[in-house]
Amino acid sequence: MLLEIILHRKLFQYLTYPCKELAEIYQIFTFNYYYLNFSIFLTKNQPKPTKMTLKTSLKMLCLWMGMAAFTIGCSDEFEPGVNDALTVDPNDPVIQRILDAGIALEDIVAYDDHYVAEGDIVFYKEEPHFPGDEDHNGRTEQARSTYLVAPAYRNIRVYLDQASFSSLNLNDAVNNAIAAFNAVGSELQFSRVYSASSADIIVKRNNSIGAGVCGRAGFPFSNGRPFNNVDISESVLIQYGLTSASQLRLLVAHEIGHCIGFRHTNWQSLGESTAIHISGTPSSDGASIMNGATCGNSWAGLSYYDSKAIEILYAAPTIPPPGPDKLLPGDQLDRNESIRSADNRFLFVMQGDGNLVLYKYNVPLWASNTAGLPVTRCIMQNDGNLVLYDNLNRARWASNTHGNPGAWLVAQNDGNVVIYRNGSPVWATNTCCH
Repeated sequence: MLLEIILHRKLFQYLTYPCKELAEIYQIFTFNYYYLNFSIFLTKNQPKPTKMTLKTSLKMLCLWMGMAAFTIGCSDEFEPGVNDALTVDPNDPVIQRILDAGIALEDIVAYDDHYVAEGDIVFYKEEPHFPGDEDHNGRTEQARSTYLVAPAYRNIRVYLDQASFSSLNLNDAVNNAIAAFNAVGSELQFSRVYSASSADIIVKRNNSIGAGVCGRAGFPFSNGRPFNNVDISESVLIQYGLTSASQLRLLVAHEIGHCIGFRHTNWQSLGESTAIHISGTPSSDGASIMNGATCGNSWAGLSYYDSKAIEILYAAPTIPPPGPDKLLPGDQLDRNESIRSADNRFLFVMQGDGNLVLYKYNVPLWASNTAGLPVTRCIMQNDGNLVLYDNLNRARWASNTHGNPGAWLVAQNDGNVVIYRNGSPVWATNTCCH
């Protein structure tokens, strides 16, 4: 009796998900369809995926079929749509940025308009432009740490494009992620919005992100904004039965974690390239929501060290108690009002002539050079900017320190007037050491 290979179309489509090389092997088997002397039987139970990018459990099958045709390896992942003509140029500034994050060149795949690193982390070849990113009064944002959300963008608005999904409902998953991150008490504060145009992060369906990929996101942009898209593959989740509320909670929280700068906690065991260790946290944490290879696992909340890592990277600003030598967020000086250093040697005064001046006794050390302008008040704004406004509410001078919410100003005993945020100076009169 002639033995046949039973490869129905639906089952073959499944095989091509984990193993690209099977497509080539299948062509060989089709050509020799009635001349092979063995049968392949696939069970009805498909393997459960074990990470946000699904891995194949058919490596032995792939090896067996390869031996019958020719010796060939089985790749862990295959994403249809990759343009083989596209190469990863190590001199590309975007690639340099990815490499600076500790990701190996061989872990980067090129697409037409973006790169994907380590299976589920997206880098656009050209970062999108966001309204409001223009210079503020001709002043650019200051430097910030790579892959961290900048202080100016730490009130993060999340929009769920529920209409893009056919049957899955991610309302609970999105609300749960927002509540979990907010409960940490860091400076990051998430809120739900119901308009894509007002959102910082959009959660939406995208069934073309790659075979076996549950979801993907990216790291914060170079301007300090959180990554703007969380793509969820509804087709993969339904195919593998990963649709429980608990599984969706973990998936959404994991991808939002990438949007605010977190890599896979278990990068070493996954064989991923070097990551930057967060001081004060262990090198491994089995309970972390940021572990890779967890698509299909159940939500158990942020681990202790997940919360600790967020606290370390995004600590809420520390503001000292009020005093006669300080301007705290929201404080202002009207005309002829002032603060003094604790030793009473230095006076920082909003003069009636519109000039903001620092004096040592009666000797001026620094001035805003706004004398003669109709300036009526000096405000230490909540965004960290020290601004002089006139009687028409027009800004006439500023310290250019916007984007530092919680910053405060102090007249020091050394003669320097400094704006601090979390213990670090962001502006000064540079009049130290008198």
